[in-house]
Amino acid sequence: MKQLFVIAIFLLTGSLHAWSQDHYDARKALSSEELFIKQGNTSRVIATPGQKYLVLDASPMIGGFHRYRFFPGDNIKFRMHNETIRFNETIASVTDSSFSIAIINEAVGRMDYQEILLKDIRLMKVSRRIPFISQLAPLLPLAGLLYVGADFFNKGVDDKRFTTDASSLVVGGAFIAAGFVCYKLTFSSLKINGRNKLKVLETY
Repeated sequence: MKQLFVIAIFLLTGSLHAWSQDHYDARKALSSEELFIKQGNTSRVIATPGQKYLVLDASPMIGGFHRYRFFPGDNIKFRMHNETIRFNETIASVTDSSFSIAIINEAVGRMDYQEILLKDIRLMKVSRRIPFISQLAPLLPLAGLLYVGADFFNKGVDDKRFTTDASSLVVGGAFIAAGFVCYKLTFSSLKINGRNKLKVLETY
């Protein structure tokens, strides 16, 4: 039973990769510039020469160096020094040392803008879509729970239900741990410091 379950999991995860290959069409492949513009949400202001934007150069403990770009119109998640508020707002504009976010003032029914200095940012929440890894982040913990559950509810070598053994817990725990690693590679909370630097650049 356990062997069949493991084989089914590998077939499922392998088929995701195979299906993604089936849908690939070289004639429809996007250029590097089109992929750059497509990154983020549809409210992004299309960059023109001289457009300022935020850049987070990250070198996390898990995973290699990656550059995150945030244009006006993009969503940004961050925390500030000496603040407990978790900001999840849209960038309205960017200057040399700050950016502004739009906040709806419901009391007076208008849109207010708050300037955030880069030096006041303590932490940023970022996400990165990694082929295969991102898809496995929710699947592996579920597979681990199903594996342990299958062993618990089915008869084992002792011909008893509602029992499990250490080997099942190890395998199930390994699935869950692998899912956690995939999640941390996809979603990260990065402290702004010497390893993770936030700055402003301009398009040209």
